Amino acid sequence: MSGDVDQHKTSLTSRVFGSHTITLGAVVQSSERICVPRSRDIKIWSTTETEDTTFPTPHRSIITYICQSPPDKQGTVLCASCDWNGLVVVYDSRWNPKYSFPTPNPPAAGLKFLTSDRLVVLSRGRENFNPGCVVVYQIGEEGVVGQSRELYDKVWQIECFQGEVYVWKWVEPVFTLTKYNEKLEVVKEFELMVEKSATIGHAVSDRHIVLSFQSRDLVVLDSKTMVQRDSSKLRAVSKSPIWAVLFVSEDEVLLQASRENFIVVNLLTGNIVKSFQGPSSFVCFMEIADHSLWIGTVDGVFRVHFASDEIFQERPPTSERLELQTELTSFLFHEIACCGLCVDNNLVISGDLGGNVLIWDTCTSGDSPTFRTKIEDSVRCLHSVRRGDVVVVFIGTLSGCLLQWKLGSEPSVVTHKEDTISCIRTAGERLCFGLVTGHVEVFEMSSDDVNELTLTRLFSMKVHHPVESETDLRFGSLNIKAEVWSLEFSPCSNKIATCSEDQTVKITSLETQQTKSTFKDHTLAVTCLSWIISSGLSLLISCSDDNTVVIRETVTSVKLKTLPLPSEVIGFCTLTYLGVLTPNIVPSVPSSSEITEANVREIFEQCINKITVVCGSENGYLILRDMVSGSVLYNERVHQGSIEGLACQAGRVVTCSSDCCVQVHSIVEGM
Repeated sequence: MSGDVDQHKTSLTSRVFGSHTITLGAVVQSSERICVPRSRDIKIWSTTETEDTTFPTPHRSIITYICQSPPDKQGTVLCASCDWNGLVVVYDSRWNPKYSFPTPNPPAAGLKFLTSDRLVVLSRGRENFNPGCVVVYQIGEEGVVGQSRELYDKVWQIECFQGEVYVWKWVEPVFTLTKYNEKLEVVKEFELMVEKSATIGHAVSDRHIVLSFQSRDLVVLDSKTMVQRDSSKLRAVSKSPIWAVLFVSEDEVLLQASRENFIVVNLLTGNIVKSFQGPSSFVCFMEIADHSLWIGTVDGVFRVHFASDEIFQERPPTSERLELQTELTSFLFHEIACCGLCVDNNLVISGDLGGNVLIWDTCTSGDSPTFRTKIEDSVRCLHSVRRGDVVVVFIGTLSGCLLQWKLGSEPSVVTHKEDTISCIRTAGERLCFGLVTGHVEVFEMSSDDVNELTLTRLFSMKVHHPVESETDLRFGSLNIKAEVWSLEFSPCSNKIATCSEDQTVKITSLETQQTKSTFKDHTLAVTCLSWIISSGLSLLISCSDDNTVVIRETVTSVKLKTLPLPSEVIGFCTLTYLGVLTPNIVPSVPSSSEITEANVREIFEQCINKITVVCGSENGYLILRDMVSGSVLYNERVHQGSIEGLACQAGRVVTCSSDCCVQVHSIVEGM
């Protein structure tokens, strides 16, 4: 049992900071404006306007695709979006919702307009893209008045071009491309034996269909007959898998050849005829408007503006390659996956693997960072300390550097270790950080001047040790290292709890540097901890790669509760981060002498403090559960990447993710 779902589930409203990972959908309005999905809203970025525009939507889970119809006879266009739970929303041209409806077999994984009033939706199914489902919806003045459906096995992608639907299917090792008319009747079909997985990029024109594979090859078909053309000159045209292809003229396609290097290839000769510099991250989509190329990547949205229209002009394949002159504009805050998060009153502080540390003030209406800095390293963890009005942010890095950043100045190095700093915590005048070697370093903080903090190293201790065991290739380095993934001070600050890749949670005395307790409640790496006092109980809460949350009382060492992953979570995942929401008013509690092994369970079950355990997952789910009953209060996919940081504070939950987003979720009911 995963716990009964509470009939009064918690409702969250979210505010998103940072850029959103782009999948395959965006609406380009002009060379200066683009609409992109950002969590559950639609964001419009413009190169000419100082303020961005955000449109709320009816979606309750993250939007996966958006698209725009071709204009009808009156020049009117429609827009549409779909989300992870299969909800489809149709809008007018100003993103005002008109209709919404569920589509079968969520999640919705593709969305294209076939005509000005026909919308095609791809649903891949929950289990390994099975069953796939393609639905054509007829949109009229009264709403969605009709639909036709066809089921397939392992549908991969869809495309619409000139009133026809192209469906990609891959059942290893056979790749199949089928062309359908608007009634989903088969027109043509093409099959190809492939050594690696299905196509990851495609483009359709009047003359050609271009497919790209992970092998870095291009395959070209005649768009009318679906017969393969000679593609022998188009093998290994790129140095990396080709994620997106775009026609720029009749026989020329644009693709990303390597990091920052974009090329135009002639499909008939295989020659590279043009090239230019662009964004360095993997491309998800490209679209041209006038002299501008919009590029959606896993790190944000970029606009490449060309000095001339030479990219659109056919060029003799034998001529010298033309290097195009461009200007690059980016729309992003975090450049790469977020890693590291903390909150300080109204400040939300997040880092990323590109070395950026950004601070947002949630009391302001804008979503641009209030403070920002960049270090020459990858951020792994963050922690903040406030001294009066002065905020100091401690930064732990992948290379083992600990820095302190006083807002308004530049970060300075405190110490440097040889291995990654994985977590940082403070209590009173002490600072501790964990290392991937299983060590914990302890420092004393002093501040003669409130504007400056001085750290003095007290000692280092080896808390976790490698385990002699076969390495589980799905997770970590059990028999190589015993990484300290999380640490927490005890409520009285004289002990710390640590959790590790060695699958244990340990409590260690800071006075004697000796291990006081070792808990082996998990079967895989323990990823995060929280330590609280509730109803006189000292509760240590842990989550793990084994997808369980365990609650222990530390004085009696009694395990009180094990919460498994809710069955509603779709797909493979692990629990990455954990936090606890506690009520503002703490009632009177019994003295610790009244708590024994005999009565600790009864005290826990009768706990009148409403405690909510909050977990984030590797596949972007945010899960809230009542600590005592185990009831699921909230369970939605809020990020398109792994949740890489989570903080709880006064009725809100803050998360950051590998999708480059930071979200502030406010709890508006049910708590």
